[in-house]
Amino acid sequence: MDKEKNRSRIIQRNSIIGIAANAVLATAKALVGLASGSVAVIFDAFNNASDMLSSLVTMLGYRLSKRKPTHSHPLGFGRIEYISALLVSFIVLFAGLNFLKVSIEKIFSPAIVSASPLMIITLFCTILVKLALWRLNRKNGIEIDSDALKISGTDALSDALSSSVTVLAVILSSFTKFNVDAYAGIFVSIFVLYAGTKAVLETVSAIVGERPEKETVLEIRSIISKHPPLKGGYEVQIHNYGPSRSIGTINVEVPAAAKGEEIFDAMTGAQNEIMDKLGIYFTFGMYAVNDSNPTVLLMKSEVMKVLKSVEQDIVEIHAFHVHFEDSRVHFDVVIGFSVKDVAKFRQNAQSALEKEFPTYTFQFNIDPDYS
Repeated sequence: MDKEKNRSRIIQRNSIIGIAANAVLATAKALVGLASGSVAVIFDAFNNASDMLSSLVTMLGYRLSKRKPTHSHPLGFGRIEYISALLVSFIVLFAGLNFLKVSIEKIFSPAIVSASPLMIITLFCTILVKLALWRLNRKNGIEIDSDALKISGTDALSDALSSSVTVLAVILSSFTKFNVDAYAGIFVSIFVLYAGTKAVLETVSAIVGERPEKETVLEIRSIISKHPPLKGGYEVQIHNYGPSRSIGTINVEVPAAAKGEEIFDAMTGAQNEIMDKLGIYFTFGMYAVNDSNPTVLLMKSEVMKVLKSVEQDIVEIHAFHVHFEDSRVHFDVVIGFSVKDVAKFRQNAQSALEKEFPTYTFQFNIDPDYS
């Protein structure tokens, strides 16, 4: 609870700081831009105004995401944070497209730009403020895993760059008749559009669902290994319902002779430790195996060789159990995503195994490489 309260405090504090800072910058630059006739400075003012909206969306999105679960949404509303991050990304894109349009228009209808010490000072202050906001939002966004704050930080960095280009354009405009201001605006708008597009793609990826990080999977398997008779940790799937709520499913191997109570206690211990350390609530599935038998272990190795001869992109086999009473072998095989025709692989694998082990029948599941 303390962790969640700290997260709430950081998001609201950063949002309020962002709204206040951008309100001051937008007002100052709008006045300076209108007085000088600089399209780049006027866009900077508009961009700051859109940043105020981004901060407001971040704060409101977080508050909505903390609504208590309901009958129709039993896992809560945490994914609203991803939606708010997507809205912030679209705001960045809209600002970039609008500035690109205005800059292109200024190429064909150039306006005189009047540089002044007040303008230069205002833009330098903007750069410093935006760099501070970038560092604050980026650092806190990573610390509390907030995509909206991370995107706001990226946006602040792009604003610092745009203001730097604007300063250069304004200074150069005093020494040449070339329309530096308009072309600088195009350059900045392209950079902003790139940042916005990248943010959209990253946020959509999080909404669609991503592969668990390798380090997380390794730590989960390490925890499971500390709770015998459990071993392995396969088909790891983690589903996020917002940055602070994750649930997952995982399958483990246990010796066929293990007692039910012993397995239950081990699963409970592993489940609690993973929740405490990683904040992920896991549901366990179980495979009963007898691969401690030397004959079974040798057969498992030979089966792997046969499968590799059929398809190189075999990740692993697990849940390997030989039923000696009826000469039946059961296992799961994990294949890489390069295998496009799964049905053909199954047919070829079945034929190869029956040819190599004619006295056995094989039953196997084919799993994608989830983790």
